[in-house]
Amino acid sequence: MTEKEVIEKLKALSASSRIQIIKLIRGRKLCVNAISRKLNITQSAVSQHLRILKNCNIVYPERYGSIIHYQLNKETIEKFINALTEILKESKK
Repeated sequence: MTEKEVIEKLKALSASSRIQIIKLIRGRKLCVNAISRKLNITQSAVSQHLRILKNCNIVYPERYGSIIHYQLNKETIEKFINALTEILKESKK
């Protein structure tokens, strides 16, 4: 993962609502309506946050009939953590 991609993901994670969404869907799949109810924010706001997270590959959608569920992209998160760790190690030198 490039430094540019790490920065892109850090920007996506800079909103507290997005962090709350990530914490909520960790280990499970949820639709926009469920996330909206659990976090007490509008469906529109949840959709906007999910769009940003999806564009960074932090979450991905799965369609079940007419409903789309979102879940974490564990591979991307692992690569992001590893890349960020390397960047921080380099800055200590």
